[in-house]
Amino acid sequence: MERRRTERLLRERPALFVSLPRNDIRLAEAALEGGADGLKVHLNVAHHASGTYFGSWSEEASTIRAILAGGAPVGMVPGTAERTLTPAEAHELADAGIDFFDAYLQDMPAWLPEETPEVSIMAAFGTGDAARGWNLGALAGHCQLLELSIVPAEAYGSPLEEADLATYRDIVERYPGLLAIVPTQRAIRPEQVQALLATGVRGVLIGAIVTGKTPESVERVTREFAAAMHAA
Repeated sequence: MERRRTERLLRERPALFVSLPRNDIRLAEAALEGGADGLKVHLNVAHHASGTYFGSWSEEASTIRAILAGGAPVGMVPGTAERTLTPAEAHELADAGIDFFDAYLQDMPAWLPEETPEVSIMAAFGTGDAARGWNLGALAGHCQLLELSIVPAEAYGSPLEEADLATYRDIVERYPGLLAIVPTQRAIRPEQVQALLATGVRGVLIGAIVTGKTPESVERVTREFAAAMHAA
């Protein structure tokens, strides 16, 4: 089994990932049919943007294994500080083929990077990290990927701002050795992909705010963003 495929992909070219509104094989198939390079699933969390509650590994295992069988690299949000994976579950997920774990700094278990070294670590910056100067601290030496989730929840779905682009650029320049992606917390449009990539980010992660929650809308919007990525 090839490991850390997301890292390799993002080093080779800009890539498009889809954060699934639900852990649902039909949504995963729709995203891949639309041209997604990879997917992201969730466990142990109530997701604000999609309005979805994601269950535990034992509850979601059969669906996630089916999604992994689709062949694309799949990353996972393991949960929150209050409810997350156990080390045994992390090993089981690594064995199943999860490509990266993605969590906010305050939600990242300290044991996770060393417990599953075959899985990439994506550290997610949130709005609260601005006051700390976007400082990864000790995690800087243990992660390979960054998710730039810098938009406050109350601004979800609003238009992309120049200030967002400036912040993306600042963070990328601060961590030149890490591969950054931008999620669609704003209502980012396909024609704005080129401006995003010009900041130095290596990927775009589209989710419920732009994709909607049906297989039809996920496939259609993914196809539009994939075309924009290829043209950039």
